[in-house]
Amino acid sequence: MGGLSVQHPWAFTFGLLGNVISFMTYLAPLPTFYRIYKNKSTQGFQSVPYVVALFSAMLWIYYALLKSDEYLLITINSAGCVIETIYIVLYLAYAHKQARIFTAKILLLLNVGVFGLILLLTLLLTAGERRIVMLGWVCVGFSVSVFVAPLSVIVSTLTLVCMHLS
Repeated sequence: MGGLSVQHPWAFTFGLLGNVISFMTYLAPLPTFYRIYKNKSTQGFQSVPYVVALFSAMLWIYYALLKSDEYLLITINSAGCVIETIYIVLYLAYAHKQARIFTAKILLLLNVGVFGLILLLTLLLTAGERRIVMLGWVCVGFSVSVFVAPLSVIVSTLTLVCMHLS
């Protein structure tokens, strides 16, 4: 990546700024997880946003490894994998049985099944620059879903409110 070279100081500067902002985004749920830990209960919080964020970070690491010399992408997404895994472990520790089972299912489906399928398909069906471009679009799609996933909580809440009002 030219962004880490002396010839491209602006690319490096904005890449570093992006990493700082991304790191702060990964840390944004800390108050929620402190409450979960303190109360020893997930209090109706959903695990979906954290599972999706872990999946997205895994995809970006795969992309960065294929692209080569993408150190900023590798570092922030490695940190993201660690942080999201901690959130998920805390969630699993304090969730009720049904929520733990649901979380385990989506973890296996998305982070093992779908990630494995994407890995296999991109390795078998594409090569070179085409593989990188295709995987880049997949990464962008799932990155958008990371920001959309918290909306699932809003939809669930609105559904409960509507059911309660009926």
